[in-house]
Amino acid sequence: MRRSNFILSAFLALPGLAYAKSLISKKVTAKNPSVAGFFIKANETRFDGQQRSMQNDLLRCVISSDDSQTGLLFGTTMPGALQEKGGPPLHIHKDQDEIFFVVSGKFLIQIDDHIYAANTDDAAFIPRGTKHTFVNPVENNPGTLVSIHLPGSKEMEGYFKTIASGKFPESSDADLSEVGAPIKVD
Repeated sequence: MRRSNFILSAFLALPGLAYAKSLISKKVTAKNPSVAGFFIKANETRFDGQQRSMQNDLLRCVISSDDSQTGLLFGTTMPGALQEKGGPPLHIHKDQDEIFFVVSGKFLIQIDDHIYAANTDDAAFIPRGTKHTFVNPVENNPGTLVSIHLPGSKEMEGYFKTIASGKFPESSDADLSEVGAPIKVD
């Protein structure tokens, strides 16, 4: 990742981190001794708060809901993982805000009834209860898309963990309600 992309990504995450902290507890003022900082390498993932090397994962968990006491869930697609055109159905998260950030490549992002052409360094904020989706419009897309959920949840993390393994969940308890079809691409 280019240094400018990393800095911009970190900068974009700051408001979410502040918001997540306010959700965890307003009474906590001292460092929580059960939560330690960590460093994660580009070839590692942290599903369930356990850091491990990745093999052929399609998605990467950068910050697990366990890491943030369910205040935040931060994941990315992996370069080369988006081989086929397409994306998830139009959906809402009743209790979670979501942020998309395009690290590289091209995507289409739908918010309510508007579809945006999203390119490198573009971002979208989707408040909870808002219809949205994204789509990969290019075969063999080399792009990477960051997804941040506030607050995070074990259910949403489990949903992404299943997709990371190359499967699509048949059912899930994640905060995810389908409300329409995916964006159509030629």
